[in-house]
Amino acid sequence: MARLVTKDDCLAEIKRFFKYYMAYCQSPDPDAVREVLASTYSINDKVRKAGYPSFFDSDEFLAIKVIRNYAIHQAEIYNSAKALPLISEVPVEADLCILCLIPQDVIEAICENTNPEGRVAIKKSCVYYKNHVDIYPCIFNFGVQLFLYTERNNLDVSTSEYLDFKNSIEFERKHNYPHHVKGGFRLPHGGDINEFIESGLHSIEKRNELQGLLYTEKEGMFTFKGVI
Repeated sequence: MARLVTKDDCLAEIKRFFKYYMAYCQSPDPDAVREVLASTYSINDKVRKAGYPSFFDSDEFLAIKVIRNYAIHQAEIYNSAKALPLISEVPVEADLCILCLIPQDVIEAICENTNPEGRVAIKKSCVYYKNHVDIYPCIFNFGVQLFLYTERNNLDVSTSEYLDFKNSIEFERKHNYPHHVKGGFRLPHGGDINEFIESGLHSIEKRNELQGLLYTEKEGMFTFKGVI
């Protein structure tokens, strides 16, 4: 007789997702995102088997599922993690400072190998540029959905990664900021965004170095030191 999936199994996977998500945000390793994609898929599998609501109505989940399936069963996705510069001569406006870029032709191949629902989910939840597609807004928004889901279903956990995410959500609630993001970035003074992607982005290593110099961190929240 197959063992039933329990609440504890769901909690273990939720812990794993936030651990992998937070690690991904600091890691230049392109394989780090695979752990996030795999954990997202596993979360949905476990919660629905345990009798909780599924994520099948989430475009973000459906997009991640499609990308995960392609990466596991088809071919490499050749993703690269990049960051918007913390110090830039060109003004940049953005919801997020990290990008997870997949080549446009890879996304096209992924879409060709999935159903219409999956294609629509990718187009709605990811950000398209000339040569790349940024899937990080999709991952980020799923993380928000998952956190709010844990609150609604009494599945909150006490790991440091989860609590850091919770602190961010509470800050947004306090200041009436939206939890979800549109993604993408803008150059308000003009300029070619696609050229900026090719030559103006920083590596994750460079971003981590500058962040350590310019900001102090406490419980997932960053405060500018006031010195450049």
